[in-house]
Amino acid sequence: MGTMNNSQIKWAINILNIEDYQLDPAIPEIIQDTPWSTVYRFKITQGYIFLKKVPSALSLEPKIINILHNEFHADVPKIIAENPGLHCFLMSDAGIRLYDYFKDSFENSIFIQVLHHYVELQILTLDKVKLFLEAGVPDWRLEKLPTLYQDLISHEAILLEDGLKADELVKLQQLTPKLYLICEKLSHYKVKEKFGHADFHHKNILINIDTKQTTIIDLGEVVITHPFFSLHNCLHMAKENFALSNEQYEALQFECLKPWLELDTDNNLLEILSLIQQCWSIHAVLGEFRLMNSIDQTDLHKLRKQGRLAKKLRYWINENEK
Repeated sequence: MGTMNNSQIKWAINILNIEDYQLDPAIPEIIQDTPWSTVYRFKITQGYIFLKKVPSALSLEPKIINILHNEFHADVPKIIAENPGLHCFLMSDAGIRLYDYFKDSFENSIFIQVLHHYVELQILTLDKVKLFLEAGVPDWRLEKLPTLYQDLISHEAILLEDGLKADELVKLQQLTPKLYLICEKLSHYKVKEKFGHADFHHKNILINIDTKQTTIIDLGEVVITHPFFSLHNCLHMAKENFALSNEQYEALQFECLKPWLELDTDNNLLEILSLIQQCWSIHAVLGEFRLMNSIDQTDLHKLRKQGRLAKKLRYWINENEK
């Protein structure tokens, strides 16, 4: 896994001492250890400080956090210090995951508030796409998506190892024109590509239980893409994790589309969302593929044969066989 070395922990302790944080104790607690993210938590007298380390391919996260904070005053983590050479940074506590907060009871108002804040941020970034691209954010705009898809499905050995069958690889090739068509249709609407979190959902949102302030995290996974991919992902994950009824889901969907009405009609927005739903799994699998390509070969070998890519690609196949 992506466990930190002593250099990163020593750097963090040194910074915290310089900043006069009172560590209690000085040894941090590991709270997350995955191939693409390792997080330690330091106990201080005022709460907690977090140390996060990511692979070099995802190390743009603190840069993106700073852009979102400085340019758009977004609800993002507060960075205390960063070390580009060690691919790690320190950040302040921002609460618990929305996923854990909703375990007792799902709150529509909180969820809608989060989505509205996120959409407002996306709308603000419309004319700033170049700023993100220059910072190293991947370009997943509609014109690029079919090419990214073709590159993905060309890795046949990886996909077979992950659980796909030979006939499914053929079907994936045959569906390439369908993806081109969907992207072409989407390009004619008024809602255009902008900043988006490639894995936006309730586990990547924190909430301060006292103030109800929310914070978007895991910002190393941002891309320039159609904004409705992250909207649908968040709605879909909420429905799956909190067993929302179809009526609840549709009501949430309606509320979350409201901020976009300043750009297009409600009928057009529903048409856009319908098209996004058809190819959403492709966007999701590209996110998985990006994470897998960011880690070292030892960790990658452990992730293979788990179906992380195959499951989402099979969803794309099945949706188009109905």
